[in-house]
Amino acid sequence: MSGAFAYVVLGLCVPVALALFAVFGARKAVLYVVLGGMLFLPEVVEFDGPLIPPLGKHAVSELSALLGCLIFAPAMLRRARPGRGFDVAFLVMLAAIVPAVLNNEERLNGLPFRQGMELRDIPAFAIRHTLSVWVPFLLGRAVVRSSEDLRRLWRVMLGLGAAYSLLMLFEIRMSPNLHRWIYGLHAREDFLETMRWGGYRPTVFMEHGLAVGLFALVVALFMATESRVRRLRWGLPTWLWLGYFVVVFVLCKSTGAIAVGLVVLPVVRLARPRAQVRLATVLAVVCILYPALKATDLFPAKAIVDIARAVSNEDRAASLRFRFDNDTLLLDHAREKIVWGWGGFGRNLVYTERGEPASVTDGYWIIMLGSFGAVGLGCALVLLCGPVFVAARRIRQIKDPTAALQVSTLAVVVSVYTFDLLPNGMFTHVPFFFAGALLAACQALPDEEPPHARAA
Repeated sequence: MSGAFAYVVLGLCVPVALALFAVFGARKAVLYVVLGGMLFLPEVVEFDGPLIPPLGKHAVSELSALLGCLIFAPAMLRRARPGRGFDVAFLVMLAAIVPAVLNNEERLNGLPFRQGMELRDIPAFAIRHTLSVWVPFLLGRAVVRSSEDLRRLWRVMLGLGAAYSLLMLFEIRMSPNLHRWIYGLHAREDFLETMRWGGYRPTVFMEHGLAVGLFALVVALFMATESRVRRLRWGLPTWLWLGYFVVVFVLCKSTGAIAVGLVVLPVVRLARPRAQVRLATVLAVVCILYPALKATDLFPAKAIVDIARAVSNEDRAASLRFRFDNDTLLLDHAREKIVWGWGGFGRNLVYTERGEPASVTDGYWIIMLGSFGAVGLGCALVLLCGPVFVAARRIRQIKDPTAALQVSTLAVVVSVYTFDLLPNGMFTHVPFFFAGALLAACQALPDEEPPHARAA
């Protein structure tokens, strides 16, 4: 059967994860399982059981990490204080599923194949939200409790990024087929999506080249901070590694990520922690204001399209105009059930009279707004942007200068991931993982003594 090996690998995630917990300890194992699962597990294949949502690579890796914590380090989870603080936003998101289902029991516009929702859909959506939002957010909070935990996060991210960069370069040269060659099927049906700038855009083992490009940017941001606190990494100057990661990032040919990188990379490499956090805060505010401006028709879409045409080309301008037009179409539909949303089964989309899709959903924000309303989208933004605002308030209290740089960079990373959710879908649950890690670092590090005080 095509893809049989992919199912085997996905099924082996749990025992391999438990072995990693036994060998490396809980904190390092969580990083390897969550981040490594995102990078190396197969796309497309899912375990689809009765009464539960399909379990793909992200859900399986996060469940495996959670199981490892429950077995090997339950105290680590308890110290993350589940159910408190920002978790209230997630509890509201869960509670909002009930009115979302009850308000969507009718068939969509009389289309017989767009079924209404039923009470049995409530637990399925609750499980989906828990696995995609709360579990990674909790694991991030559990794994970062000290400056040493931050350094461990940096080592693991840079190590995984270096290994993955070799696969990216291979696909850039040879074509994005590693997923098919190893797992027996493509991660995406449309191979033309991998063609950019007269060459290939790598996908490796991710859903889309956009996800790989964004990951490459994040690795470059991590190395930018590393180059400020260390002279050597793996026997070579860190400035040389930074140049290498920036080149790999550009070769991923993700225009949007490159535009963001031109702004955030110099700031992370040169600016003080407070300035970095201010930039992260600005991006977070944009992420919050964008849906509000779009919903009230105050967003300057035409001006942005004109700017894109002037600085890039007509194709880029046309692509932006297409996305903005689709957002407007979907927003008009979402306004009919703006509070709780249209629920699942594609009810958030717009259809022709013949039942064919008349809209395309790109951004995570419009997917959440259409499916779970302003309440669902608002709760997601609280969990993603809230830790950035906490960092802005507490960055001055962190006494260790290296830890302050790492926290400010993590704030930029979270805001960049969240900003990417405006034009693109959520390819991975890692944004919530990093948001949880940022929140935990901001809560724990102000009470930690600087290195010279600890040595004394």
